[in-house]
Amino acid sequence: MQLIHDFFVNMMIILALLFIYYQFFKEENLAPTSSLKRKFLSGLYAGIIGVFLMIYSIQVDATTIVDLRHIPLLLVTLYGGPVPGVIALIVIQITRFIIGMNLSSFVSLGLLTSLYIGYLLFREWKIGIFIKALWMLLYSNLVFSILIVYLLLDIKSLFSEINVLFWLTSTVTGVMALYTTEHLRKINHLFKEYKKSATIDPLTGLNNVRSFDEALNRAIQETSTNDEKPLSLLVIDIDHFKNVNDTYGHASGDTVLTQFGKTLRSAARLNDIVSRNGGEEFTILLGDCTNREALEIGERVRSMIEENSFAINKDISIHITASLGASTFPETVSSPAQLYREADEALYHAKRSGRNRICSNEQTMKVYEY
Repeated sequence: MQLIHDFFVNMMIILALLFIYYQFFKEENLAPTSSLKRKFLSGLYAGIIGVFLMIYSIQVDATTIVDLRHIPLLLVTLYGGPVPGVIALIVIQITRFIIGMNLSSFVSLGLLTSLYIGYLLFREWKIGIFIKALWMLLYSNLVFSILIVYLLLDIKSLFSEINVLFWLTSTVTGVMALYTTEHLRKINHLFKEYKKSATIDPLTGLNNVRSFDEALNRAIQETSTNDEKPLSLLVIDIDHFKNVNDTYGHASGDTVLTQFGKTLRSAARLNDIVSRNGGEEFTILLGDCTNREALEIGERVRSMIEENSFAINKDISIHITASLGASTFPETVSSPAQLYREADEALYHAKRSGRNRICSNEQTMKVYEY
């Protein structure tokens, strides 16, 4: 019963600490491309898990104990590469030397080092992550068995209680830890994608209408407290876009919208907020921008769209135009809250005036015609 108790405790330690780790690092799963800071923290955390597993080791008999410190080393090396792996190894081994500087501690150093080197070799295999991890577990068990035979100088020790127990606990706990890790990584990936989709238009990669509303509200608040800096807005609509969908199909229309978004991004300034507000309507929020500057930027946008060739497929390219409406606080509107309404009205004035032009608003009649 004590063996079952110790085995259960070790498994729960690993699973619980893995869960805590993935709650702290929801934004990005550990990968070879992760930052050095992230790799260091991950290796440190894996080392701490290994220390806990040493403290709560499995008692085989009155004089023999085993532990599963190799599992966090395996996981962090598998997903993060050599840097977090060596950090985990150092943390575990330093703790082992603190516990006692003796033959067992040096055997531990040799065992962990050989496992770490093997893990690095296995992770380069071009096979599935789960199969790769199973091979790592098998390798861990074989190294442990070889070590047992070497220390006891008896081939029969391969079938000893300690070796059989290690194989069983190492394999079962390792598989459970790997399954849990994969599950938590998928959850974090989905969380990141859902979070991204809440603010990013999936087709163009620009801000979506929700993100635009948040950015506009923030800009309005900042402008209200510091009215020395003007705030401008461009509302952009593709002319006769329905004809593109009707002629070439909605899939081709989506292709055009994707290219259109890239054109807007390249025409705007670095810090301007470019959004797709729905359908073929887009906006560019221009901070610290006068009405004259907004019209100049809008004209650059209009000109680039008119001159650009939008590929429908590898054989067909088309030309399109766009109409734009501009508004600026405090030059053309008395309140920043009126920015969108006035820019939208200016856009419709541009549409009624013949399209492919930019208007500031009907009252000031700032109309650029081409």
